[in-house]
Amino acid sequence: MIPLGSPQIDEQTVSRVKGLLESGLLSTGEVVSEFESEFCSLAGRSYGVGVSSGSVALEMALESVFDPGDAIAISPYNCGAVLYATLRADLEPVFVDAEPDTCCIDPQQVASVETELDGILVAHLFGQPGKMDRLVSVADELDATIIEDFAQAPGASYRGQPVGSFGEASVCSFGATKNLTTAEGGIIVTDNQTLSRQISSRRSNTSDTAFLPRSVRMNDIEAAIGVGQLRNYGQIVEQKRRVAEIYRDTITTGQLPKTPDGSTHVYHGFPLRHSEADELASHLEENDIGTSRLYSKPLHEYEASPITDESFSVAERLSDEVVLLPIHGGITSSEAETVSSIVNAY
Repeated sequence: MIPLGSPQIDEQTVSRVKGLLESGLLSTGEVVSEFESEFCSLAGRSYGVGVSSGSVALEMALESVFDPGDAIAISPYNCGAVLYATLRADLEPVFVDAEPDTCCIDPQQVASVETELDGILVAHLFGQPGKMDRLVSVADELDATIIEDFAQAPGASYRGQPVGSFGEASVCSFGATKNLTTAEGGIIVTDNQTLSRQISSRRSNTSDTAFLPRSVRMNDIEAAIGVGQLRNYGQIVEQKRRVAEIYRDTITTGQLPKTPDGSTHVYHGFPLRHSEADELASHLEENDIGTSRLYSKPLHEYEASPITDESFSVAERLSDEVVLLPIHGGITSSEAETVSSIVNAY
């Protein structure tokens, strides 16, 4: 079996986690602070607040930056957590179609939205940055605030600037399937110290405050895994890029992802577009190749969506066509070539 993903955990990380377990230092402490600082360096940010999940991070960022009822542009080709966090933060989601080459929200479509927008949520999918120069320009014209979700793209860059450093606040998830994992967990990063302190105070419900805080801290065990991941992250990404190059050189069916000029890609996923996506995914599974039809239902078709009567042609087409191929730090060149041959055989 060639798995879709496989977290790479080294012996030094195992030893550090073991030491924490033996010492009894299990809650939020110095290791969380260490991880927050090192991750901020990767993201080009000044402040970071580690929390229990990426979904929680997104919800806290949204409710801290926006007011209830504010209108936020989101692409319907996205993780369900994007819709759910927007609704839980009591914001109005305004669906804006994706663009086909990046799978990210389309700047041109954002600029033409009739609703007066207060914010734009930019999710960088599969490790590929969105077109941030155009999105920042549109946001400035609309007087809208950008929030980035770079759960799938830490370490990627756009025109030399790290993904995650463009928005007022940006969030990342460290779930087990991510490029950089802490098993579970998330972080909010920003250059706004006041915002960082406000979010930090909201992650613990141990004090008397005027707002309603949560108990959603990251713990030192998770952070220790994250520190180990950060120190090996460059090697993991380079291996994923080698695998992506093999796929691009050898796969002869479907539409392969492209990296626009000025972007660097970290390949959280390798999205192959195919007109028979479900059948291809079944073919891969029958041949012991891990795969996923992630986002096979666009957000505007979710039961929780307040908007169900509109059509978003690019998002719908991506939902119908994208099949993810195995790509992770542990996959070998030989395994990548096997995946390619099985894809081509279909």
